[in-house]
Amino acid sequence: MRIREATVDDLRQVDAICDASGRERWTPKMVVPARDRTVLAAIVDDGIAGIAKTHFHGEPEGGAPGGHYLGGVIVSPDHRRRGIGFALTRARLEWIWDRSSTAYYFANEHNTASIRLHERLGFQPLGRFPTIRGVTADDGRSDLVLFRAFRA
Repeated sequence: MRIREATVDDLRQVDAICDASGRERWTPKMVVPARDRTVLAAIVDDGIAGIAKTHFHGEPEGGAPGGHYLGGVIVSPDHRRRGIGFALTRARLEWIWDRSSTAYYFANEHNTASIRLHERLGFQPLGRFPTIRGVTADDGRSDLVLFRAFRA
């Protein structure tokens, strides 16, 4: 496996991963990295096995501080449980650490696999919220948990 920056040419493969995972498709704008965020693709056997992004929010909003956030990560169902999500998360954290000493992340309170993965990387909970940066969980029936990690 290798990890590289994503390009708009990856969109067809990203669409297939989203479809197979029952997730909304990413737009071309979501796939292309920008100055204040990155989008990374995990490559296995010359195909995309996973995709992940970061976001930068310059201002606090509600209970969520401003700063760099780990965004969505999607791994193809055929490639799950092989460390791809962990590798994409570590690579995104390295990108953030080059720019900031603090990283944020939030997850549905029921997403224990994601929460455990991020706890292994030093994320600690900051609070629970019904909405974070316009995102809700389970149509508002579940809380989102906000986490923070510091560069070691």
